[in-house]
Amino acid sequence: MSTLPKVATGITAFAVFATTVSFVISMAGSSMKSTVQVLFLPIADDFDVSRGTLAIGTTLFAVVTALASSAVGHLADRIGAVPVLAIGAGITGVVLVVCAVATDIRVFVPTYGILGAVGCTMLSFVPLGVLADQLFQGRNAGLLYAVLTNGAAVGFMVLVPLWTFLGAVTSWRQILLGIGVVFLVVMLPLSLLLVRYSNRNSTPPAPAEHGFWAGIRMAFADKRVRGLIVPFFACGTTMAFIDVHLFPHMHDHGVAPVTSSVAFVLLGGLEIAGSLVAGRLCDKGLIRSTLIGGYALRALAMAVAPFFAAEFTVLVFGALFGASYLVTVVATTMWIAKILPRGRKGTAIGVLWALHMVAVAVGSQLGAVLADAAHGYLPVILISVALTLGAVVLVALQPDPDAATA
Repeated sequence: MSTLPKVATGITAFAVFATTVSFVISMAGSSMKSTVQVLFLPIADDFDVSRGTLAIGTTLFAVVTALASSAVGHLADRIGAVPVLAIGAGITGVVLVVCAVATDIRVFVPTYGILGAVGCTMLSFVPLGVLADQLFQGRNAGLLYAVLTNGAAVGFMVLVPLWTFLGAVTSWRQILLGIGVVFLVVMLPLSLLLVRYSNRNSTPPAPAEHGFWAGIRMAFADKRVRGLIVPFFACGTTMAFIDVHLFPHMHDHGVAPVTSSVAFVLLGGLEIAGSLVAGRLCDKGLIRSTLIGGYALRALAMAVAPFFAAEFTVLVFGALFGASYLVTVVATTMWIAKILPRGRKGTAIGVLWALHMVAVAVGSQLGAVLADAAHGYLPVILISVALTLGAVVLVALQPDPDAATA
């Protein structure tokens, strides 16, 4: 009997260690995108190329991320999420070093756009969703997943200002080289240590029962998964508004820089709080109501966006969107983890994120076209409101996952 407390303590200690290391790796992994976003102009100037030429790399990054998501999810099903994180850490370190020393844009673009996207996807929401389920096997997995996904959020809030400061005092090459060395010297050994302890303390992943393409076909064939993927399209299109169209929309309304800055602080802070609340609610068996609430908040946020002429509405928008930011991600992922057997969850989560990236691309390009035609973003905003309200209805029509598994 004396061995039972020791075993329980060992599992708890491993879970804490795994969560901490995965959070740090996830936070650091966000630097793959954030460095190039912040240092975009210095990189283009250094290579003596136009913005459009360098943007080929960022576009390729988005496309490859969409294509790689399902494969990464399937790999996490096959070998486990922890080894996937370790491989991603190694790839990311190598990519950053190669990009730092590249002297030709023809080396930088495919290295960043292809290999960098693969490495970043291996450190993203897809394997983290599988990891949360594998560590806790459904118990408190929602809260753990919320913690892990906040690695990228904290990275955005902490690392982006750091890259901005460093960009003023040193070259972009030194910054990328330094981050790459940190990945290879610190993150990779940490992840390999996590693999070692994972083999000792966690349950081995169930073998995937189907091949990659069969797994994708099964994900689309499953009515329950389709019922979650279709609403998630609204998540992707509204994220495109934040990533691409929000700053031009604020500029069109003459929003003061201090107001936009406060709005983003609100967005980031409530993103973290909202995800943790969502994770806890999902663990309490309220997955469907949490997801409905997340889409409803997103619809309300988008409905406020046309009224930015009154600057307090910008702050309201930031608060509402931030509160919903990761709620839809956490609740949708936990829903899939709840209804699918081990060996199929990662592939389905990967398919979900692949379609999400397609939605981001559609929202980005179509939004720009509509904004040019209408000389403003009102059509884009109205479409976003309609999509998110439609998502509320579609989710409400789904059978409750907890009732189905009870």
